[in-house]
Amino acid sequence: MNPETALSQIPFDYALCLDHECPKAANCLRQLSVQSMPADKEYWNIVSPKRLAALKGDCPFFRTSEKVRYAKGFMNLLDNLPYNKRRTVISLLIARFGQRTYYRIRKGERLLSPDEQRTVLNIIGQPEANIESAFDAYVEGYAW
Repeated sequence: MNPETALSQIPFDYALCLDHECPKAANCLRQLSVQSMPADKEYWNIVSPKRLAALKGDCPFFRTSEKVRYAKGFMNLLDNLPYNKRRTVISLLIARFGQRTYYRIRKGERLLSPDEQRTVLNIIGQPEANIESAFDAYVEGYAW
């Protein structure tokens, strides 16, 4: 993660982790985000050190630092549907995401995670579709 650009990408209330002894620290977004914090920032949102100390097994707060591929818009998918099926699919997508979010996703204002991409393809009735080329555009980013 590039410290200069990463700070602008970190969500506002994103909880950071200060457990430097964690075996997954080198690949955890919560740990790497700590390195991006400027010295003049007075307050941080952190995962409770007491909670971390009490954990046994896998850490539920771990977020991989590998980038994932987000989809941007799905107008092409809708345009290829027959009219009567399109109305049904739009209703199902609105029921799943909510009306306002549906329109933001459709136009590409809100990105779709890989799981959400599979959900959209299942609703459209194309679960076997090539997820790599089904949507209008793709961008890589961190799964905060």
